[in-house]
Amino acid sequence: MDLTGIASEFVLVMSRLMPFFISSGYGPLQRIPGFVRVVLLIAFSIVCCFLIEQQVEVQATQWIVSIIGEFLVGLALFFTLQLAFVTITFWGRVLDMQIGFGAAGVIDPTNKGQDPLLGSIFLAAAICIFYVSGMHYKLIEGIVFSFEVLPVGAGLFDLKLPNFASLITIMFTVGLFMFAPVIILMWCLDMFIGLLSRTMPQMNIYFVMLPLKIFSGLFLLGLFTMHSKFIFERLFNQVFIFWNGMLS
Repeated sequence: MDLTGIASEFVLVMSRLMPFFISSGYGPLQRIPGFVRVVLLIAFSIVCCFLIEQQVEVQATQWIVSIIGEFLVGLALFFTLQLAFVTITFWGRVLDMQIGFGAAGVIDPTNKGQDPLLGSIFLAAAICIFYVSGMHYKLIEGIVFSFEVLPVGAGLFDLKLPNFASLITIMFTVGLFMFAPVIILMWCLDMFIGLLSRTMPQMNIYFVMLPLKIFSGLFLLGLFTMHSKFIFERLFNQVFIFWNGMLS
């Protein structure tokens, strides 16, 4: 392969990997500085170029189209991975509202935004479990598998929307399994507080019951999430199962 072919292959490979490294959304590389991400992107693109055995032949007239197509392929893969972390953050926001942390938040220096308190805690736990359980190896294997099944410059694959909608349903259902007991019990506590405010209107329910809600919520959260590691792993495994079905 001549120098032009090597450069074309490198640019196309990097275009597919770019969403994983440059996105500022939720993901396993969320807290890594931008400069380090760029270095990792270049290094991983070089490694993938050595692993790819196909010859890349892209005509000059299709150059921009091929780059956009590879970027969209990587974006579709990354979006499904990001969905697992978004699910955790979403249910963390719901718990914040239920427990009483709705007015609280954590400043995220990466996007200059405010994230939910419990959502940020569970997001950090999910990222730790992602690496501790070896899911980053599966992520690398899945990316390399995408190059084997869908060579660079081959165009887009058929992303079936019903399958994608099914993945979203499965993700949010699995996430609900971990937080549902706490949400239901906190809802029962809200019902009790509502009845108490009717029978004792002279009591300042907000300032009296807010510490009780926070203590009860944190206690129940710690009780029901002690063995939640397998739920996090199942969320990530659903992503890689979807990748396999989407690319095959």
